Amino acid sequence: MVHMKVVRLSQIIWVAVLVGSVILTVIFGVMLWKKNTQAPQTMKAASVQTDAAAADKPETVFTKEKEAQLLSGRIEAVPVTADADTSDSPDSIEKVVVQQVKTEREETDTEIEDSTDKPCRVLIYHTHNTEAYEKQPEDKYEESDAWRTENNAYNIVAVGERLAKELEALGIKVVHDETSHEQPKLSTAYERSLKTLKQYAPEDFDLIIDLHRDAASARNTSPSVVTYNGKSCARLMLLIGNGSNFSTEHPWKENYALAEALTAELNGLADDLCRDVMVKDGRYNQHISTKCVLIEVGHNENTLSEALNACTPLAIAIEKTIRR
Repeated sequence: MVHMKVVRLSQIIWVAVLVGSVILTVIFGVMLWKKNTQAPQTMKAASVQTDAAAADKPETVFTKEKEAQLLSGRIEAVPVTADADTSDSPDSIEKVVVQQVKTEREETDTEIEDSTDKPCRVLIYHTHNTEAYEKQPEDKYEESDAWRTENNAYNIVAVGERLAKELEALGIKVVHDETSHEQPKLSTAYERSLKTLKQYAPEDFDLIIDLHRDAASARNTSPSVVTYNGKSCARLMLLIGNGSNFSTEHPWKENYALAEALTAELNGLADDLCRDVMVKDGRYNQHISTKCVLIEVGHNENTLSEALNACTPLAIAIEKTIRR
């Protein structure tokens, strides 16, 4: 009897343990099922939050071309907003690239403006544009008067063109104005050439030259030429007006100092290449700037070839003077 009670008690304990195990297994299974059921919803909620945050942040757009440019270091990444309603939202990646290139170009332009190596600028014009030289047998042109021609291939305009090319070869920007000023009356030519000058901004130029041919006289024919680099060159002279007989303020002393400096440079290249600076009454249109000179290239008994040869040392001296 006692034995049977012990057996039944042990069986009851075993059944209780088994039932407990089953209950624990069921509870654990339910918990695991609930966890797996809630996970997708949590991930979905997190994804929604991430997308919402991304909508407030710039989105970087790339193409293969853009990526290649980035890798090469040509441009920096340019973020663009995904909001197509914003005014600065590009329609395509091409606009992004163009905007970046424009910025780089603007920065380059700023650097150029700040540079001290900006090219110098010279304006050349002719108050007496028909002045010519001693006509040679091979010269095929008609004279409009003694030692004058309207053919710009043989008068002082041709000398101005040669000087312009020589200056440009030295890195100087040149404006060569070939406007005719002599007609209808030679004595009033300066009135018309002044109108031509007023079409320009004097402050834009480092030197303004009224280029002439002188008249032969005892003061400029001994000698008439000098040799520079093996070539016969017509001698030069600079003329400055002192503003006498004009009420307008005239910076003639500044122009005179400039003429003296240029004369010294010329004679440093070849002895007696340039005669002393001549100061005369009048303005000669030099009242418009402190950088005006009148330059006589040879005289009427020089040849055109001698005048053209003189343009080489003249350009060198001008370049040295205005870059100082």
